[in-house]
Amino acid sequence: MALSREGQWPNYTYIVPHVYTKAAVRLIGLGTYTPKGTISNEFFAHISTRLGDPRKAEDLERVTGLRTRYVRASTIELCRKIAGQDAPGLVDDPQAKPDESLVDMAVIAAQRAIASSGRDISEIDTVIGASSSDNDAFPTIAGMVQMRLGLKPVRATMLKGACACQTEGFQTSVEALTTSTARLVLFVTAEGLLPNIMNVLDWKTSSLFGEGAAAFLLERSDEDTYLINGSDARQANSLFYQTPLRKDVVEMAEVDLKMRQLYNDGKGQELNKLLAQYMVGYTRMNGKEVFREAPRAMAESVDALCRHAHLNPDELAHIIPHQANSRITRRMGELLINDYGWPESTMNKLADKFRYYGNLSNASIATALVELLREGKLQPEQWMALPAVGGGMNYGCWLLRYHGFYDLTPVVNPG
Repeated sequence: MALSREGQWPNYTYIVPHVYTKAAVRLIGLGTYTPKGTISNEFFAHISTRLGDPRKAEDLERVTGLRTRYVRASTIELCRKIAGQDAPGLVDDPQAKPDESLVDMAVIAAQRAIASSGRDISEIDTVIGASSSDNDAFPTIAGMVQMRLGLKPVRATMLKGACACQTEGFQTSVEALTTSTARLVLFVTAEGLLPNIMNVLDWKTSSLFGEGAAAFLLERSDEDTYLINGSDARQANSLFYQTPLRKDVVEMAEVDLKMRQLYNDGKGQELNKLLAQYMVGYTRMNGKEVFREAPRAMAESVDALCRHAHLNPDELAHIIPHQANSRITRRMGELLINDYGWPESTMNKLADKFRYYGNLSNASIATALVELLREGKLQPEQWMALPAVGGGMNYGCWLLRYHGFYDLTPVVNPG
């Protein structure tokens, strides 16, 4: 794919196409982890009905495309504490650790990625971490994973932000490999958004999210890959989150208590009004704006990188986006076709695994990638694009060729 006959870029809304990275780097390891506790749509249908806005489980699945979410034991316990011990749709994993943390999940994902690569842990000389829901300011997930894996005290950098930290993490990892002495970089993510940055009773938002972790292992190679990232704070109000400070804690406790009482009384309108008035510590999302802008930012990212790589759309085998929801994924494909001249077959290249996991924020691309490998759809030497978009608004993409892994078992069947 090339520029227009006049040598001009398309009129992108978000992407600044000349600010990108071209680097000889290869993905050699991949690992994911999802807990085994589940929350089904029955739970959020129960909450919505209690708040005077009745929904059935099948209504939620039809609107969101989501069937179930995998979460930790502590998240299920929180849901019972807030919605009642008899709330339906909460299924425990009897073997789950009651205090499983984001770091615990990240370490498992990292161990699987390393096993899939056939490389020794001691070879890792840089750790990059990312999370939208880490509630430990320091030490960070990256630092704790470095220590738990037994690495030397090498660089451990943490990216904190929304779902596009996936692509920002890819680019940071690649830049570490190409601009420093780093030779093997571990990029690791872990997410628990539902319990950590939103209120369970805000069911229109909280019902979209699951939990999990992911890890990638990257090294230098002799083949080029392409990366691009950007940020546009003009869209910040579409999706944002304010971290609570110490001064907010007492007021948050009072607000939570009021919200729980309104839930028990079935006063949904009053609860929503209170939530809208006090959002510190909770995610705020304008679904209509996110649906309008997020697909375009990802479509532009994919299109720009394919043009940089002179890669025809027919040569791109897979587009594996951040799994925000199924409608956003489909809309991105439609924009590529209608606005940038991609073929109708583009729709068949979109990976949509949202139904099975929900939005895993920075762990979502890896989880969808694993599902493609389990299905045997992703084959060596195929080109794939990994775009993401998140609050802020931030966005980006990694365009690379898949070369397989030393051992696929830790990726698709870790046990």
